[in-house]
Parts: sequence; structure tokens; C-alpha cells
Amino acid sequence: MLLDFNLKQILKELKAKGKPLPKEYLDLGLAFWLINPDEKDYSPENLSRRYLHEGFDPLAGGFSKLFQFAEKKLKGYKLEKLFHEVEMPLVEILADMELAGIKLDLKHLKDLDKKLEKQLTELAKDVYKKTKNTFNLNSPKQLGDILFNKLKIDLGGVKKTRGGAISTDVDTLLTIKDRHPVVPLILEYRELFKLHSTYVRPLQELADANGRVHTTYIQTGTATGRLSSQNPNLQNIPAVGEWAKEVRKAFIAEKGFKLAALDYSQIELRILASLSSDPNMMEAFNNDVDIHKLTASQVFKVPLEKVTPDMRRLAKTLNFGVSYGMGANAFAKTSGLSVAEAKKFIQDYFANFKKVREWQEETKAQARQQGFVTNLNGRRRLTLEASSMYSREAGEAERAAINMPVQGLAADILKMAMVKIQEEFKGNKDVRLLLTIHDELLFEIKENKVLEAVKEIKKIMESAYELEVPIRVEAKTGVNWGELTNLK
Repeated sequence: MLLDFNLKQILKELKAKGKPLPKEYLDLGLAFWLINPDEKDYSPENLSRRYLHEGFDPLAGGFSKLFQFAEKKLKGYKLEKLFHEVEMPLVEILADMELAGIKLDLKHLKDLDKKLEKQLTELAKDVYKKTKNTFNLNSPKQLGDILFNKLKIDLGGVKKTRGGAISTDVDTLLTIKDRHPVVPLILEYRELFKLHSTYVRPLQELADANGRVHTTYIQTGTATGRLSSQNPNLQNIPAVGEWAKEVRKAFIAEKGFKLAALDYSQIELRILASLSSDPNMMEAFNNDVDIHKLTASQVFKVPLEKVTPDMRRLAKTLNFGVSYGMGANAFAKTSGLSVAEAKKFIQDYFANFKKVREWQEETKAQARQQGFVTNLNGRRRLTLEASSMYSREAGEAERAAINMPVQGLAADILKMAMVKIQEEFKGNKDVRLLLTIHDELLFEIKENKVLEAVKEIKKIMESAYELEVPIRVEAKTGVNWGELTNLK
């Protein structure tokens, strides 16, 4: 058996050279990540020191010693099934996805590059005009000096950095956006600058000779089980807004193929409904009622048909925020409400979804008493800080504790679906899984096979795991990622 710590890279190299894969292999880094997902360093040297209390020597059975320790722990924590049936099969799937990459429209990116440069120049001019100062917009120090010393913008609710300087991060700018007309312009500049410098420029540089870009997936990148990606990070490309759509248009299908995106609909809220057994939430999902509309109806105390788009928007922010343990201050900042209004909203929310509050309190108590929480699949996360004497530290651990069973199961469901899809389409060159973005899978499918393949993929995704409420998947197809249309 091949034991290693970077098996995905080994498999990629073998596949690229057309060589056969070893019959049996295990990634020890993945095993230790399941044992403790908050470990920062999964190198054999660190793991040997930390868990075996000795240095790592590959010639003296170092791999075998770590394997024996990990095997015992996985069994003790009831994580064997998750390791062998979900995480390990995923290694090869991710290797295939990274090798395949995704096609880019380089001409579109070059045109977009010029448009964004022009727009950024115009925005900078407007900012300089409104502030009556020319300065480096990308310097937090200079920006802070202009906003708070020159313009004297009210500092209410603004946090300071660890070094004692006044913060100019996005949260701060959102807090003060209504206090001076220049702040919305700076927010827009920041958003476009990020698109330009993080995606539009690097994507052109990272494209290979075939015009395809290859991200690298990190299986051990998050404590909840979600995948992350880097070089480039294709999971954080904004989906909302005119410019974000233009960036997504650059991701295209090969000639004769189409892109198909299949997205789990409100999967985390469906999991929350199942975990809490909240009757109102479960009834909404069982009857295909818009959960955000229902929440707005109950919080605002109006009939469903009287719910306005603004009411639904606030309810949506609240629904998703609740599963992350969002408090009144965070909800106020995100929604634009006052802290008092936000507090009232949250109180009304839990009055209508009592079982959600009960489940959260039980989970927090478990986190304090046991020092860890698990999801329904057995994935676990340590929560030792939940019993800390420091309220901020304890609060952060409690928020992590109520989020992990929800987000962790959502991650598992997606991964389980990926494994089953791989089993169904293995060796099929007409259907290629290209990307995974949070709750969405993006495929490249032969044009004449799209309807048939999407129908089968949707069926697999919706049956990958059984919750107390139905799991729903929405499918969209198109020639580029920015202009996908619903597939009925």
C-alpha cells in the first residue's frame, strides 16, 4: 500500500504520464485532518512530533507508525467510513478535475481588462474630486487619514486594527457608507480592483497553451469539510453584479460542449430544518414554499402575498446568518438596520422558529461539555474554547459549534454526490466535472448529451443523502459561466 501526504499530486503526475495508479493508497494528511481539522500543519514532521512525540524518519517506519496511530483514531472516532468512502475516493476525482482545467475566452478577458482599467481610473478621479485630495486609494493608512482626519467622518461603530490604527476594511466602509458620499465610490473601487487584480489579470497569466486554467483544490483547507481552491481561487469569484457576470463570461465550454451548473438549493437551511425538526421550517420545505418569503411573512407579520422584495432580502440575510450564529451587530451591519431593529428581528425570528433556537442551545451546551461537536456523518470538530472564561473566545467557539453540523454536512453531501457521479460517468469523455464551488458543481458536457446527462446528475445529487425534508438541485446550462439559463 502506498502511504503518503500529497497523494493527489502523485496521482496527477501518474495520470499525466499515462501510467497506472497504485492499487491501494492512503493519504495520511487527510486522515489526520479528519482526526483534528483545526491542525494548521499536516506535514509528517509536525504530525510525528505532535502525536507520536518523536521525529519523523521515513527509513525507520515513520509512515507506518503514523498510519497505525491514524487508523486507531479514525476507528475510535467512528470516522473510518467517511475517510474510506468519501475523502479517499475524492482524491482521484480532484486530480482529474485539476488536470482537466476549464477553458477561458482570453480575448474577452483582455477586453474586460481594458474596461476595468478605464472604470477604475474614472472612479479614482471621482474620489479625488469629492475628497479634494489625491492619494493612494489602495493604501489603508492614506485612506484612513483622508476619511477620518481630513473629512472628519463619524467614528461610531468603527473598529481599530491590532496596531491601534482605524480600520478601513470592507466592514468599516459598510458601517460608514451613509456618512459621506465618497464612501460608496470607495466600496465600488475596492470591488472592481479586486476583480481586476485577483481574477482578470492572473487568469490571463495562468492559462495554459490550450487556453485552460487549472486550479488546485485543498481537501484539508477548512475545518468544516468544505473544499477550498488556490492558484487561482475559483471559489470566490463573485456571482452578483454586472462586472462579476462579465468575469464569469470568460469561463467557456470547449467547441461541441456546453457548461452545466448544478446547484443545491438552500442546502444548509434544509439541513438546519432537519437537525432542529422545526415544524415551520420543515413544512415550508416539504410544501416547496419559498423559505425566505415565509420567514419575511412571519417576522413582518404580513400574508405571504404581501411580502415585498426588500422584506424577502432581509429575511434571506437572517435565514443564512442564523445558521452561522449571527448576532444583532453583524446582522445590523449586513442588512443596514439599526442594532435595536436587528435585535428585534432576531427575537421575532426565534419566536417563529423555536426549535432552531432549542437545537442551537443544545449544540452549544454539547460543545462546552464534550469539547467537540459532530455532524450527522460523524465529521467532528474540537470546541475546547467554548468553555473559555473569555466571552469573545467562548462566543467564537459557540458560533463554530452551531455552524459545523450544518456546513459540515452540506460539504459531505456534495462530496458524496461527486463520488457517486464519478462512479456513474467514469471513463465517459462526454461528461467532465470541472469545478466545485461551495454547493455547486460545474460540468462540461457534449452538446447532444446535455439533457440526458444533467437529468442523471441531478438525480444522483438529490439522492446522495436523505434528510427529513426533500433535497432540491437547480440545473442551468450555457456556453459560458456568466450566461447560464435554467434547464427545466
